[in-house]
Amino acid sequence: MRMRTKFRRTDHLIVMRVTRILTIAALVLVAGGLRTQAQTQSTGAREAVVTVKGMQCPFCAYGIKKHLAKIPGVRKVEVDLGKNQAIVEFAPDAKPTDEQIQRAVHDAGFTAGKIEWRSTPKGSGGTGGRQ
Repeated sequence: MRMRTKFRRTDHLIVMRVTRILTIAALVLVAGGLRTQAQTQSTGAREAVVTVKGMQCPFCAYGIKKHLAKIPGVRKVEVDLGKNQAIVEFAPDAKPTDEQIQRAVHDAGFTAGKIEWRSTPKGSGGTGGRQ
């Protein structure tokens, strides 16, 4: 009977060690995820909301999108025909200017109106903060 008792104690010790290892691994993964999230929050991207005059059809929107995407540092371009707006998301390290945006819209054959700059919601990784 003593052999069975020793075997059971050994099993218990193994289970405890495995549990500790798994707990430590889980904590490391969670800490890594929190660090990644903090890095994302500290490097929030910027976006420009551009009013575009004369835009009336999907082909117009395509042309504007294509020209705005050529600006250095552009991550994403969305065009809203209903609001006559283009939303251009830039990488955090990009240094776009109003003149670059106005030139791209002009090259597409349209007139740029007001350009509103804003930070994208931190940690969203995109333009999810628009209403």
